[in-house]
Amino acid sequence: MTTVLVLGATSPTAQAFVRLMQTDYPDVNLKLFVRNPNRLPQDLRENYTVIVGDGDNYDAYVTALDSVDYIYNSIGGLGTGAYTKILIKAIRDTNTPIKKVVDISAGGIYGEYMSGTAPYLSAVRVIHPKYTKDQLSKLDWYNESGLNFTIFRPGLIQNGPETQIITHTPDYRKIDKNEFDINRTTFARAAANAMFNGDYNNQSVSVSNGAPL
Repeated sequence: MTTVLVLGATSPTAQAFVRLMQTDYPDVNLKLFVRNPNRLPQDLRENYTVIVGDGDNYDAYVTALDSVDYIYNSIGGLGTGAYTKILIKAIRDTNTPIKKVVDISAGGIYGEYMSGTAPYLSAVRVIHPKYTKDQLSKLDWYNESGLNFTIFRPGLIQNGPETQIITHTPDYRKIDKNEFDINRTTFARAAANAMFNGDYNNQSVSVSNGAPL
């Protein structure tokens, strides 16, 4: 059975991904990596393997990686960028044959979100330079690891009707204000397509709303 390890599984973004897995990929097994299992809905605690650990805990990653095929990495926070290096080390040390990592990074780190609601997501470059540096470094870390990966840099993730998606590579720096948001389920679907269908392989892409479906 295919198994996906969902890191940071209590985040709203990860929760949307988990619910999409339940409806569209019911044969996929999920392992949920969380810091506080009490924040998981009861049905998820009862139906899936839950691994309790912090994102900087190498041993917790080693335990969680057993029999895993894919990784959805939604661990967030200003101090968490470098946790990716710990994850990559755990994958390498355990020789886990990961088929694909989908990593949720931060919109604005390339200065691409200069529209929308002030002060714009690109202000992160000035307000949190260390965080920005770590998020930018993820592309190099994954490339050097030899893993297949997709890094998504979303705008403002929200609820609402699903849309088509628009993606841009890091060299595109003027994302229109009409593209600023991204629907939560649309984003989850993009992550699933990257994971299982090879979309955006070994790329870092911004992702935002397109035309209504």
